[in-house]
Amino acid sequence: MTSKIDDVRSPQAPPRAKSINKHQAKTEATLNDLLDAAEKIFVRDGFERAQLETIAAEAGRTKGAVYAHFKGKEDLFLALFERQVRSRMAAMRSWPDAMSTEERILAGREEFINSVSDSHHWPILTLEFKLFALRNTVSLERTKEIYRLLFGDLDQALPWTRKPSEAPENEDLLILALLRSIPSAIAMEQHFIPILESPHMVKKTMALAYNSLFAWKNPAIAELLTHKSPVKQSRSSKKSKE
Repeated sequence: MTSKIDDVRSPQAPPRAKSINKHQAKTEATLNDLLDAAEKIFVRDGFERAQLETIAAEAGRTKGAVYAHFKGKEDLFLALFERQVRSRMAAMRSWPDAMSTEERILAGREEFINSVSDSHHWPILTLEFKLFALRNTVSLERTKEIYRLLFGDLDQALPWTRKPSEAPENEDLLILALLRSIPSAIAMEQHFIPILESPHMVKKTMALAYNSLFAWKNPAIAELLTHKSPVKQSRSSKKSKE
């Protein structure tokens, strides 16, 4: 039995209304073991070189167990990618409804910066899979579907000036597209541009990109982003310790 990507539950997914039986619990444990093993192997070997046999062995399972849950390597990677996306989105959905626009803007920037600093391998893996998906119609369509999920949640979380019920403007969609593409670009360029080897410079670059995009959309918040720079704050805290 193969599963579709929507069947994969992340740790942050809402709890089921009914309790699960032992068989379901065992199946879910196997699924999570396979996803955890897949993440380790994909990070180590890359998408193209990763083998299902290696992933199964890492999880302490048989190759048949992999095919019982996934159609193949692409299916497994997409399930893993969705789990990562849902994890990021869960963090943003946990923001209190009472957060002010200012707080939401700054929290969004922190989450954006952490997308590279907390899991630097994911932007590269995502880029590698996108290149693969361009040559595979089925994988391309499923990847687009995940991005529709991602963009929808991200659009609701970010501090736009429009009301949540209003349709996003083209500028909003453009900002979302750029926010999603920048982490992969920076993670790749870290291997070629010496200045980006510094974690401090990566954070500074990410903050600059975020500040520029939102200041372009709403010049009124440019001063807020400049005076509450995460880079400046880290410098001041360092000086106080000295």
